[in-house]
Amino acid sequence: MELNLSQDPELRILYGYGQTGLFNLGNTCYLNTAIQCLSSVKIITAYFLSNQYLTDLAEQKNESKFVGEYSSLLKRLWRNNSQISPTQFKESVSIFYDVFKGKDQHDSAEAFCKIIELLHEGLVYEADLDDPECGLVYREALNCWRVNYENNYSIILKFFYGQFWSRSKCGICNTVFNKFDSFSIINLPLNNKTNTLEDCLRYYVLTEDMVNDDMLNCEKCKRHCIGKRKITVWRMPPVITFCFNRFDMKSNKIDKLIDFPVRTCNFPTLAERTFEKKTMYELTAIGNHEGSLFGGHYWAVTKGTNGKWYEYDDHRVREIGMESLVSNNAYYLVYVKKKVNVRQIINS
Repeated sequence: MELNLSQDPELRILYGYGQTGLFNLGNTCYLNTAIQCLSSVKIITAYFLSNQYLTDLAEQKNESKFVGEYSSLLKRLWRNNSQISPTQFKESVSIFYDVFKGKDQHDSAEAFCKIIELLHEGLVYEADLDDPECGLVYREALNCWRVNYENNYSIILKFFYGQFWSRSKCGICNTVFNKFDSFSIINLPLNNKTNTLEDCLRYYVLTEDMVNDDMLNCEKCKRHCIGKRKITVWRMPPVITFCFNRFDMKSNKIDKLIDFPVRTCNFPTLAERTFEKKTMYELTAIGNHEGSLFGGHYWAVTKGTNGKWYEYDDHRVREIGMESLVSNNAYYLVYVKKKVNVRQIINS
């Protein structure tokens, strides 16, 4: 995302701030990391700091109170570069998700997704998702998007949610079935052949055989059939988050180093539509993890408004060099689309 802080008043308020640490409330590093990574998405942060979210607030929903708590937390995070406690915010999250009550360790990527989900629910409104004249697949994808979100739309959805396109082909009658599902994070499996983010994406979109317990329930053949399935992304969101599946079926940690772009990049392997294959993104945050699933530690690394990188290890904040960004601790990555029109997005 290209930020012109001198010309965009919505973003100018961020300049020079954001290096505020969060005290650990007892194994809450997972939540602190999620907060810092989400806070680094500067256009959305500006949307809250400038109080523009108030016009979208779904006051009839309980989640609107959570939105208010998140806005209050952001204002404390960006008021000055200090150290604060997220006690009230944690309590607010716990109201909606019991799993986050207490002082147990939890998954930071899950917390990141749950915060996004709550913000979306607290900011929903009706939207006119028109259906222009277009091809069959495009219309089918749009219809699925409309059914799910026409009465449940939000700026959070617009930024963080994308749409998978899964097509399955029956091996008996050759009928192709399309399925479109929304997502806010893409979980990438790791294996011996995945050494880079691009490797992971290539592996993710490989055509797979549908056999044995994963056979296709063919509507035309009226039975389970062998088949093929391929998944790509039909709708690329402005903010795309990748999570490496670093825990195997036995909860063992996979500490393999996966290289990933730290500067401008695109994701043509993942994107289905031609114009989105050329869409450029920039890395804005990394959620790191070390240790085991049950006894590990999370911390965030994010890009500041001054272009420098900062490490957020709970309440401790320090500047780090770009050479330290790629490590085997990287657990989830947040990329933001470049050349976003600030006023058009925020005021739409």
